[in-house]
Amino acid sequence: MIRVALKNALVAASLAAATLLAAPCPAATTVATEASDVATLAPNPPHRFFTGGFRQQAFTIFDGDNGKMEGNIPSGYVPNLAIAPDNSQFYVSETYWNHGARGKREDLVSIYDAKTLNIVKEITLPGRALVSKKQNFDISASGSRAYVYLMMPVSSVVWVDLKKQQVGGTVEIPGCALVFPWGEQGFSSLCGDGSLASAMVPASGQAKITHTKPFFDAGNDPIFDNGFVDRATGKAIFVSYTGLVYEAKLSADTTVNPPWSIQKTAGYAAAGTGVQELAWRPGGSEMAAYHKSSGKLFVLMHPGNYWTHKHGGTEVWVLDTKTHALVSRFPLRAVPSSGLGDDAVPFYSNIGVSQDAKPLLYLLNEEGNDVVLDATTGEQLRKIEFAGGNTVSVPGY
Repeated sequence: MIRVALKNALVAASLAAATLLAAPCPAATTVATEASDVATLAPNPPHRFFTGGFRQQAFTIFDGDNGKMEGNIPSGYVPNLAIAPDNSQFYVSETYWNHGARGKREDLVSIYDAKTLNIVKEITLPGRALVSKKQNFDISASGSRAYVYLMMPVSSVVWVDLKKQQVGGTVEIPGCALVFPWGEQGFSSLCGDGSLASAMVPASGQAKITHTKPFFDAGNDPIFDNGFVDRATGKAIFVSYTGLVYEAKLSADTTVNPPWSIQKTAGYAAAGTGVQELAWRPGGSEMAAYHKSSGKLFVLMHPGNYWTHKHGGTEVWVLDTKTHALVSRFPLRAVPSSGLGDDAVPFYSNIGVSQDAKPLLYLLNEEGNDVVLDATTGEQLRKIEFAGGNTVSVPGY
């Protein structure tokens, strides 16, 4: 019986094999050849913004209309970003060492194509100050020049001809720091005696430097270093730790207007410098943003005593710089902060505003809880994916 069953099994297997051999072969499958391509950024939308800073060593590009990441610009140590006025190029001031954190140092202004993010040119600098300040690096009104703050061996500014793509020269500014460009051949710097230094820098020859009279008390009520300047008109705004707003016209003969108080616009007394004096105060890493066409100033405010200028904001105050009036106050939603246990705290340290007719606010939190707000109503519209960074930059400013 076993032999018969085995014989029958062999016969069945032979018939199955014959059937398979007689069956037509399936048509060969053609595998498409993989085609490589390079992703490109769309022409600059009005609500594109950039985050970055010394911790990331990169600048991330976001679309504020959906909160999605669009791209990434790699950078070196403590980088600074500037955006060409026509949005065609991005400029990064950065530093590298050939052995990572040691070895030969190289300071650069690197130029990136805004469509492909490909490197266009690296311009070698004689040095740069390694500070995470936005005004450590900026460009002229037309984008023909770049200015880089330097501290070796003295406080000075290196200017770069971006058309020729080479260093043009160095201007010493003893006792002063940072750059606020105006026009095509000028920049101003903040000075330790409470004044502004302004330099007119010709294409060749010596720079002419003038100083204003001291207008703020650098020892008792300093101003935040992240002031604002409209490069084309020279209009500048600076805010002090107590909340005084100074408006200036930067030029070869800079003028500064008498200050006005943020707190007084809300019906409060002007904030003082007493360490136990509780008041609404500006604070954060980038504590304010300015919308040029409307003249509105958006300030991160918090209740605190003097010297709490590094505290982020629990509210955004919207101020009309033309009338010195408070337009709106936007309370901010609480966000979790792992640095303060499980408590929810609404501290946002950085703020930016788009420069279009329907502006958006971009708020950054040290914990990465970054959000987009409607700049007119204060409504939180969306969160930002893969958030991070301690600076926020927008095109058109």
